[in-house]
Formats: sequence, structure tokens, C-alpha cells
Amino acid sequence: MIKVGIAGADTPMAGELIRILVNHPDVEIISAFAPGKVGRKVASVHHGLEGECDLDFSQDINPARLDVIFIDAHSEVADRFRLNTDRWPDLRIIDMSHCPSLDFKSLDMTYGLSEINRKALVRGCRRAVVPRTVAEMALICLYPLARNLLLKGDVTVDYACPPDIDTPEKAEMSRLEILDVLGKTQNSFAGNVTLHRTPEEVSQRGARVEIEIPCAIEINEVFKIFEEIYDDHNFTHLIPMTVSGYEVEGTQKCLVSIQKKSPDTVTVSAVADCRMRGGAGDAVHIMNLLFGLHERTGLYLKVHHF
Repeated sequence: MIKVGIAGADTPMAGELIRILVNHPDVEIISAFAPGKVGRKVASVHHGLEGECDLDFSQDINPARLDVIFIDAHSEVADRFRLNTDRWPDLRIIDMSHCPSLDFKSLDMTYGLSEINRKALVRGCRRAVVPRTVAEMALICLYPLARNLLLKGDVTVDYACPPDIDTPEKAEMSRLEILDVLGKTQNSFAGNVTLHRTPEEVSQRGARVEIEIPCAIEINEVFKIFEEIYDDHNFTHLIPMTVSGYEVEGTQKCLVSIQKKSPDTVTVSAVADCRMRGGAGDAVHIMNLLFGLHERTGLYLKVHHF
């Protein structure tokens, strides 16, 4: 069993994580740390866990007892793990906090977007950071084009998501994530990236991005480019039409639609659950890869009504 600790276990995203992990067949949650809540039941904060989780919030986290720690906090306890990784060389660290001050490159943390970095995650990675939702979805739409040197000029990402996902600071950090990955993928890309929030209404779990790119290639060829990248990925799927975000709520799926609205452009859009993608689902997906488990373990499609 993979022994798990969680730093910042009282956050909404940590609650989402625990809901997944309590049913994960290969996980045992050892420690759930949250400042000021020591001794209280985890279910007293995450009420939906009543009857599923009898764990108490712990006073601290002992890394000697753990295989992996999830971080969703900016506390001294969380920073102790971020900054002193040499003390626990076998401990895996998955940071899902989206902390603006976190320089994951200097901390030798792998950018945990599996559609791009799956090989790095399965080949000895010990520390990974969960991408931000809008950046992740935009990169899933753009990465195959960048791999084939098809990005020219500036890129505008139209997106819709819940308000707590999209503060000005978070939007800027997402923009920088996109720029960084695109620059590494297509060296010739010298354009800017702009994020534009649309007035589209989405649920508290829904997120959508849409990007129009200059591209004269026939749509069948564009589909082939995307299929070559994503045909062996378990959670990103190409579909021939746009769909509502309700279709993917509660799942780890990202559904990507490709359309040619004019001969000289291609429009790529995606929908995903923003509490899973860029959040708890990605954190568990990364854990599965770090420990050599099948990607879908603990993340199978659940019954969902909409």
C-alpha cells in the first residue's frame, strides 16, 4: 500500500483529493495535517466523508512513515517538505497548491501534465507540481500544434471557469505556464499568449477553453496530428463536436474538439472538470505514474447525473 500524507488537508481541494483516495485500492492515508484543526475528525470539515473516513487531523506529518505527501498549503510544515527534499530522498512530493511564489524549477519539480511529461513522471521522478486548470487545458489544445511547428504569431485563449479558479494573479500564472511550455516545445514560437475570459456560464466544476489558430492544413490532417499525440492517453479524447462541461463533471477526462470554421484557421476547444484537472484528479494521476500504477487506478468513471 502507498502510505499517504496530506499537508493542508482542510482545503476544498484536499477534500476532493481525500474523496478519491479513500476508494483508491492501493492507498492508505496516514496523516492529514491542517493548522488549528488537530484532533478533529477530517469529516467534521469535509462533511461528505461521514461514514467513509474516520481519520483525525494530525498534529504534524512524519515523513519516515510515508511514501508520498500531497501539499495544498503554504504552512511551515508544507515548506519543510518543499525545501528539504534531500532529507527524505525516497519521499515523493506532489504539490497541488498553485502557490504563486513556488519556483518549481529551482526545486527540481516536474511539471505534472502527463499529456506532455508522462515519460518524465514514470522514469524516477520524485517531485511534481500540478498544473493550473486553464494552463493545462490550453496546453492540451496547443501542444500537438507546437510539436509540429504550426504555431505562428500570438495566441489568444478564450476560457470560462468558476470565479475561484480565475483571479488576475492566477490568470497571469497560467499565462506564464503556457508560454514556458510552448517555448520549450516549439523553439521558433515567439508570439505572446493572451487569456480572455468569456461571459459563458459554467458550473462550479466546469471549465472550457477555445483557441483559434491560423492553420491552412485540412482538418483530417489536423486530427491525425492530435491522434498521434493522444491516442495512448487514458483521459484526453478527441471528439467531432463541442459538448457541455456537464458531460465530464466528476471525471478526469478532457474532451477536445477540433473544427475548421474557415479554410485558413483551426479552432480547438476543450472541456474538463476544474476540480479534477488542475486539482485533485491530476494529483492522483501523477501519484499513479510515480508509483508505476495504471493511470486510471482510482479514477474510473463514476455514476454522474446532470
